[in-house]
Amino acid sequence: MDYDLVVIGGGAAGMLAAGRAAGNGLKVLLLERNDRLGKKLGITGKGRCNLTNSADTERFIENFGKKGKFLYGALTRFSNDDLVRFFAGIDVETKEERGGRIFPSSDKASTVVKALVKYARSNGVEIRVSSRVDRIVTGGDSGAVEGVILKNDGRAINTGRVILATGGKSYPATGSTGDGYAIAAALGHTIVEPRQGLVPFDTEERFVRDLQGLSLENVEVTVFTGGRKTDSGFGDMLFTHFGVSGPVILTMSGQITDDLAAGRTVELSIDLKPALTGEKLNRRLIREFASSGTKHFRTVMKNLLPNRLIPVFITMSGIEPEKRCGQITSAERTRLAGLLKDFRVTVKRPRPFEEAVITRGGVDLKEIDPRTMRSKIVDGLYFCGEVIDIDGNTGGYNLQAAFSTAWLAAEACSDLKT
Repeated sequence: MDYDLVVIGGGAAGMLAAGRAAGNGLKVLLLERNDRLGKKLGITGKGRCNLTNSADTERFIENFGKKGKFLYGALTRFSNDDLVRFFAGIDVETKEERGGRIFPSSDKASTVVKALVKYARSNGVEIRVSSRVDRIVTGGDSGAVEGVILKNDGRAINTGRVILATGGKSYPATGSTGDGYAIAAALGHTIVEPRQGLVPFDTEERFVRDLQGLSLENVEVTVFTGGRKTDSGFGDMLFTHFGVSGPVILTMSGQITDDLAAGRTVELSIDLKPALTGEKLNRRLIREFASSGTKHFRTVMKNLLPNRLIPVFITMSGIEPEKRCGQITSAERTRLAGLLKDFRVTVKRPRPFEEAVITRGGVDLKEIDPRTMRSKIVDGLYFCGEVIDIDGNTGGYNLQAAFSTAWLAAEACSDLKT
């Protein structure tokens, strides 16, 4: 054999897996299609790299939805605390911020990339960049892994073990173009259709363009699919030139994307005054208008809404902007209160993979052993990171999943060392 292990993909998961396996005594080759390692990792967290979250294991799993239980073994073997200690051991100090998010103290993703590259090299990993894999070769009676073939020159590399860490399809400019799905499918693995995850949305309404750049803090957003309430979330959101984005939108984007793909109608109801019940809001409006009897409606709206939203609400409420507050009728006031509690936008489609933070879908979890990340179909094949069908909320959860599954795969390969 040329190598004990070949790791395909030099991102977060691939670098950690390669470095750990080599540290355990394996002869490891790391292949990366880009001209450098960690290209996508270098832009995560807006260039700051949200490494993980301080949440406990149960809460971690909850942030991955129904499929989260698959990660129990990986998170137990290599937890968020283990990851923080690991990075401290390779000279990357960390800090915790709002929501339990953990970042490198340097606030630079490049610090993490450089440390992981150094970790892999210092453990003896052979690294080849600009080396795109065409396929994995199997053979023998068991159909086990025998090597990989490079797309560049057709060269064959012999190995009995491969870790597939190619990532998903988000940010394709960084090399994440779904190569791993094709490689796994060619070996008989089922691929759950890849879709955008943690992604903004285009909306129908034209007024959204006028709100571009407006951020709303502490609002409640409810999702209505086919007229039925299907999800809700609380937090910050952002209007863009195309539609809506921001943390609360990204968190709920998975199911919305699936519903849109199924041809369902999706609306977002934004409660701009979630701290007030409908009754309390109505009483506040009565007080506001009573104390501003001779003032114009548009002037008093500044006490209720950001300036950018006022023209939209004036149009939707049907109340004349120059109308005196003392002349506003009960019906008009009720209509305004309804808009403040239920401001609707219609979702058209998710933004493209170029703007998605992660990929949903990938190699079917039923075909991977969660105790080892080993393929149940091909002997000698392992998976880690975004190539598998697991995705979580924003906040450091997805990178932790990549690191934990990488560690587990590396340990499983090392246990087979001969």
